[in-house]
Amino acid sequence: MKQAIKQQKHTIISALSIILFFVLWELPLHIFHVSETILVKPSDIVSTISNNLDILTKEMTYTIGEIIPGWAVGNLLGLILALLVYRKKKISNSLINTSILINSIPLIALTAILGGIIGNNQIQKVVIVSLVIFFPTFISSLHELTTIQQEHHDLLLSYSATQRQILNKVLLPKSLPTILNTIKVNTILAVFTAVTSEFFGGYAGIGVFILSKRGLYNLKLVWAAIIFVTIFGTIFYSFVNFIQKKTVRWQKT
Repeated sequence: MKQAIKQQKHTIISALSIILFFVLWELPLHIFHVSETILVKPSDIVSTISNNLDILTKEMTYTIGEIIPGWAVGNLLGLILALLVYRKKKISNSLINTSILINSIPLIALTAILGGIIGNNQIQKVVIVSLVIFFPTFISSLHELTTIQQEHHDLLLSYSATQRQILNKVLLPKSLPTILNTIKVNTILAVFTAVTSEFFGGYAGIGVFILSKRGLYNLKLVWAAIIFVTIFGTIFYSFVNFIQKKTVRWQKT
């Protein structure tokens, strides 16, 4: 009961904070008559979304077709590879160092390289999102799977526990909260990567839409598209956060 009341208070405070943010955004623009070429009123953005809902939905749906497959494949490959190499210390250490190096490559360079190889279609964006998502999940998973308190390990070995039993009974339960937290944070990274990669070439998608409308100085549609992306990102993050809480019930979040 107390937890439910606390959750309701948190929801109310969050809602009021969002409302206050938009009020503080809207009022000064009305009072000081700020030009729309500088900043657009939230009320105008809402009106623009309502009038262009069909095209915004179409472009966002195209980008979602890049975000979700890329996010899923990147996380899955990162976790699988970590499970395959975590017991091989030399290989795992080498792969972590290599992953950190590759992960430092700028997204622009990655987009340009892949664009020259496989084009600027939707598949290329899925590949880029997968690669960007892969490394945080792989590094986080491998670090967690290779970290175990020595006394726990010795105790399990004293009971003749197999490596599979150590993995299932200790390593995975211990690692799962951190791994799922990385996967959750990767939802925002996937959205950012997909939209940004569309800025550097593409045939459709919300990123291409934003870039084209910015070139025409149609800031209302630009802001409407940005808000659309923000709404999807929030829903996506919240959904994965809900799954995380249901999966690791023993963890207090």
